[in-house]
Amino acid sequence: MDFSLFYILHRPEGMSDAQVYQEAIEQSVAAAELGFKCVWFAEHHFSQVGMVPDPLILCAAVAQKTKRIRLGTAISIMSFHNPVRLAEQAAMVDVLSGGRLDLGVGRGSQPREFSGFEAKPSESRAQLKEGLEIVDRLLRGETVTFDGVHYRCRGAVLHPAPLQQPRPPIWVAGTSLETYTYAGEKGFNVMASAGFTGPDVFKEKFALWEEAFVARGGDTSNLPRALLHHLHVCEADEDVAARYEQVAEAEGWYLNYRANVNKVELPGEEDSHLKRNWSYELDVRKIVDGGGVVGGADKVVEEMRRLRDDYGVNDVLVGPWRGPNSKEVMRSLELFAKEVMPAL
Repeated sequence: MDFSLFYILHRPEGMSDAQVYQEAIEQSVAAAELGFKCVWFAEHHFSQVGMVPDPLILCAAVAQKTKRIRLGTAISIMSFHNPVRLAEQAAMVDVLSGGRLDLGVGRGSQPREFSGFEAKPSESRAQLKEGLEIVDRLLRGETVTFDGVHYRCRGAVLHPAPLQQPRPPIWVAGTSLETYTYAGEKGFNVMASAGFTGPDVFKEKFALWEEAFVARGGDTSNLPRALLHHLHVCEADEDVAARYEQVAEAEGWYLNYRANVNKVELPGEEDSHLKRNWSYELDVRKIVDGGGVVGGADKVVEEMRRLRDDYGVNDVLVGPWRGPNSKEVMRSLELFAKEVMPAL
């Protein structure tokens, strides 16, 4: 199994914006030294619980401090970007990093962000498809003229060109079954999240992706089956129950904050996927239990084996739970690298 580090950066009380980024860079450098495969950054806007408006900039910063660890966007939200500019930035980061970029792209999930950009969630699927066609072709070295409904370009070509050939890996993340079928049809990698319901739903989504990928003549035997899973590895003498309660309290605060921030009106978008995504009641402990694990190394090893054996996961994006401070997060990552990774 491969293991990567996943971040949605948030700013706790008493910490400056600069400190948030500095800690993320320091933890990314440590992750590289501990043997993690990749570090991924999530794009979010207008909130202190999502402080990476441009994950490619943070990837470029980490690239200057590291030599081998891969650098990924998980995800860049297509509706908020011009695809030509996104491809240009991705190619530049690939060059600056020595060919280490993984470009993750998706539709977005938060009403507040769509409202802030005056974007329409109902158009996000079409924008993703049009935008990725442009990005894919540009990263492959084509000169692109495109006349779509949402995006247009004429004679666009990348300078610099990316180092990775035929292009840097493109990943698609999403919640709908249709998105996974689309990714398979286009030959893109996929990443899923255990999210609010646990990993069971991932199995169906991945099966659809694999079926579409094989139908186009692709071979999925060596491709990553990536799942975001949050975790905290506790010390042998640590009070696990107390740590669990700390995580549940912090995640509850985060989910309530995010739910309140996203109470915005999107005229004409009442039936969009975002409205459906934000229509449920949040059970914090169900989310903590379904979306990750808190426990000693043995329990975490057991959880990783379950993901591998029951769901076919071979690439875990490790998301540190909210609650533990930066020193405690670093200790958890060290324990994961030294006691969990070797057992898998």
